[in-house]
Amino acid sequence: MHVFGEIDKSSTIIESNTVNYTQNITTASSGVQSIKIVSGSTNTNYWDSLNVLFYTSGSSVYGNEHKFGKPSSNLSLQPTKGEQFLTKYHGYLSSSILQISSKYYGEKIKEGSFTFTDLNHTNNSSNNPIIKDDGYGNLYATNANSNFGTLTASSAGTNNSISSSENYVGNIFYDKGLAVITETGSWSGSIDYSDLGTNYNFKFDSVNTINTHEYNVTLLPQDFNLTTNYSIRNVLTTDTEPLKLSTPFIGAVFTSSNWQPYITTINLYQDGDYDTPVIQATLPKPIKKSDKINTRFKIRLDI
Repeated sequence: MHVFGEIDKSSTIIESNTVNYTQNITTASSGVQSIKIVSGSTNTNYWDSLNVLFYTSGSSVYGNEHKFGKPSSNLSLQPTKGEQFLTKYHGYLSSSILQISSKYYGEKIKEGSFTFTDLNHTNNSSNNPIIKDDGYGNLYATNANSNFGTLTASSAGTNNSISSSENYVGNIFYDKGLAVITETGSWSGSIDYSDLGTNYNFKFDSVNTINTHEYNVTLLPQDFNLTTNYSIRNVLTTDTEPLKLSTPFIGAVFTSSNWQPYITTINLYQDGDYDTPVIQATLPKPIKKSDKINTRFKIRLDI
């Protein structure tokens, strides 16, 4: 009986897949925080840090106040599509920063999937403020009753983006889990953007890459046809008689030509080190080993 066998390396498959999961988060969710920066008694540390890390390149102002993102397929109709605009961060020294833990977004927030709904405020039609991202790092309000921050049919693009940077109310940094509301003007009547962020819901798709390793283990008919289970050496003759594990003789029921062992677990070891398995695959149910044909197991490991 062979205790160890070789993996069929020629059939090993390694592939990567990007998966998305829709996250629904509330104010009470752990790892989520809203901070008013440079507002009231709050000091300027948050604003200064954001300014250096995301809004400048070593100077007090980020060049021409926008940076290029993804290319647009139709720039003539949507002149700002594909750009992240950072202008309003320097225009207003009071903002709100929304922090999301990486346990929710994984590698990053999927572009175009972010929706922020403020629950503490409504307009005259009982609508809550709703802010979305345009897929390029800009935030806009979908239902603002003001001259900016409003998505209209004439300005909407095929990707729910808007064509004028004047409509942006902030920025989102997808791989950092940070959304910054920089607009301090009015969303509707007496409700300002600076009032938002006390009681809210988030919805977005997280992005994670799963690397899948698939290994094939083939058992030949003549291999692994015995078992090392000590209980086959004898059987109970009465309810009170213990197993005689010290006997070298195998119970008659296990010597029949029709008997084959069942496989429940497959361990994979590093070559040369057979003490501790690198991977342990537990089968969903015991599989009877065949002594007539090859038996192949496919082991998939997601990392």
